[in-house]
Amino acid sequence: MNKHARNNPTAIAAAASLFCTLAALGNQAAAQQAPRPADQQTIAEVIVTAQKREQAALDVPGSVASVNAEQLTREGKVRLEDFVSQIPGLSLSSFRQGLTQVTLRGITTGVAQSAATTSFYIDEAPIGSVNAYAVGSSVTPDIDPADLQRVEVLKGPQGTLYGAGAMGGLVRYVTAPADFRKFKGSVTAGVSSVAHGGHGNVARANMNIPFADNTMALRLSAFQRKDPGYIDTTSGKEDVNGSAVKGGRVAFSWLINNDWKLQAFALTQKVDTDANSVEDVDAVTLKPLYGDFKQKRFIAEKTFSDLTVMNLNLSGKLGMFDVVSSTTWQELDAGGVQDGSPGYGAALGPLFGIPDLGIVNPQFIHTKRISQEVRLSAAALDDKLQYEGGVYYTSEDSSNAIPGFMPFSTTTGAAYPLPSIAKASIHSSYKEYSLFANATYALTPMFDIQGGIRRGTDDQVYAQDYSGLLIGPTPVIFNSGAKNSKSTYLLTARYKPSATDAVYGKVSTGYRPGGPNAVPPSAAASAPQTFRPDALTSFEIGYKSVMDGGKLSFEGALFSTKWKDIQIQTSANGFNFFVNGSTATSQGAEASLVYYPLKGLSLRASAGYTRAELSSDAPAAGGRDGDALPFVPELTSSLSGNYRWQLADSWTASLGGNITFTGERRSDFSQRGAVDVPSFTTVGLNAGIENAKWRLSLYGKNLNDTRGIVFLKSLSLAPNGNPFAAGLVAPRTIGMDLTYKF
Repeated sequence: MNKHARNNPTAIAAAASLFCTLAALGNQAAAQQAPRPADQQTIAEVIVTAQKREQAALDVPGSVASVNAEQLTREGKVRLEDFVSQIPGLSLSSFRQGLTQVTLRGITTGVAQSAATTSFYIDEAPIGSVNAYAVGSSVTPDIDPADLQRVEVLKGPQGTLYGAGAMGGLVRYVTAPADFRKFKGSVTAGVSSVAHGGHGNVARANMNIPFADNTMALRLSAFQRKDPGYIDTTSGKEDVNGSAVKGGRVAFSWLINNDWKLQAFALTQKVDTDANSVEDVDAVTLKPLYGDFKQKRFIAEKTFSDLTVMNLNLSGKLGMFDVVSSTTWQELDAGGVQDGSPGYGAALGPLFGIPDLGIVNPQFIHTKRISQEVRLSAAALDDKLQYEGGVYYTSEDSSNAIPGFMPFSTTTGAAYPLPSIAKASIHSSYKEYSLFANATYALTPMFDIQGGIRRGTDDQVYAQDYSGLLIGPTPVIFNSGAKNSKSTYLLTARYKPSATDAVYGKVSTGYRPGGPNAVPPSAAASAPQTFRPDALTSFEIGYKSVMDGGKLSFEGALFSTKWKDIQIQTSANGFNFFVNGSTATSQGAEASLVYYPLKGLSLRASAGYTRAELSSDAPAAGGRDGDALPFVPELTSSLSGNYRWQLADSWTASLGGNITFTGERRSDFSQRGAVDVPSFTTVGLNAGIENAKWRLSLYGKNLNDTRGIVFLKSLSLAPNGNPFAAGLVAPRTIGMDLTYKF
């Protein structure tokens, strides 16, 4: 897509047309639909926790998508990559499991961005790193759906409720709670096979145990999964990018009395991979250099990502107030080794006179984080006023270490006895204190307004230790720090002309914290010692409706976002650091439709248009005014359907399918080897039979075996140098799961 297309002044008009067309189709279908028998299926009310309390999705004055986790499991969709295209406004860039950048509404500067612009939660637990030196923008929780209820995606800034980092929005994993009512559980076993690759398997089990006169309950779950590989190496190794994923959760619930309830969980998930899911391609044509699904590597690029989270949630009443206290502890370890031969090896080989110089580049990241939130809520004025306030604290300690480049011969594999080339470690700590409050007031039974504000203060300390030939004769040991304060706000207005229709308008803000720069004053005179927070403001209008007696629902939104003081990574004298500069805009439209035309048949459609681009030059990032923000598809869409019917006696059968489209994207800014990444479409099918005890599920993903590129970056030290590594979606995958319930 060229620059002129992105700057077309009719783009927003086209987005508005898309929005209105889908809305009109929904209204037309509702108007033409004949009366239905009373026993036919209607759309179940979707309950979400977007505003940190249970609400019907229709009542939330903002764009929120909810994905049913059980349906994901039935369709074999166990990773974000599998279902991201069915959520308008959500996109990702990934080259291996555990290292994925998730973007909402186009708010990203690419793989080198300072910190995450999308926040992640598991229930009430904030997940990941907030500071710029723990790779928090890419080390992303990708939770297996086996023990989840749903995945909620909140689009647009969520700064007032969720604090720093929730600029583009938030992904919230909602787990299955312990059930006080009955003893139950299930066991699942499954197999899968991927085209051009190997075989996989999965085993899952969960058990729910109520006790203490049904005032306490315990839920135990565990799983292990082998995801098959499909990437080969030029040395003859096959399916090297296979991964092993395993994890489990213990959840405990206690009804202390009529007013107080305690919920706690401990969750762990570990991912081990033997190679990245990339194909080596030409920098210009994007055609494979060594053949389909092949890469040239001289070492095994083994990586890992281990996440452990514990949360204690206490809720109850203190007089007129509802009280929630959430305490979270998490620990994240990630890292592995990369083959640096195409980059550092090719650059340093001539200097040492070693034509076959290879480099093993290891990196290890560790983050430990503690968070505490306490909030109180109440109602007044005959429940016309709903208000809430609270305090939030988080503290994280992180390390990001390269223990040393290891030189070797790409011909023999033997180590070269060279002096230390590079050794680096960064230790950082981040503390944040926030106060927040919001209130909703019903001016009339049909019209309400909402306002919210949050004030956050963060304190960061940074220490680096660099040494080796790339650094120079003198090791660089440098300590620094920074403090910042930032406020965010939220204003909404909602008009609800009926119980099944709502129109809303929303203005919201978000930010990322600033911080100290990773460069000593003497090393780069152009580098500031700190970088400031960046911030954005979003304007959104939306419409939600349930029509035709509950058989048709529609949700759509138009948005416009302004992003300023963008944090950009640049370099000088061999040091990378962050600067604030440039502005960007993201504008677009999103729409989704759910329709039950007859009993047992459900149809879903969604479409999204996002035009995210720089609105001023960004020389530090190699960007010009009008450049598209990296890896943001302008168009996405999905269409799915599922039909369930009575097969015989107590058995039910189902058959479903889906088509998803991801539009063309730009790999980087225009002065950094930018390439147009082609669009792709995937097709999936699923089928199953089940009764009260047994369920057999069959699924096929990417049945058209499309070669979808979801990551692209040069392996050399030059932004546009050959070869490029292209991260690919998994080829055609066929699988089967068998579940026994007790």
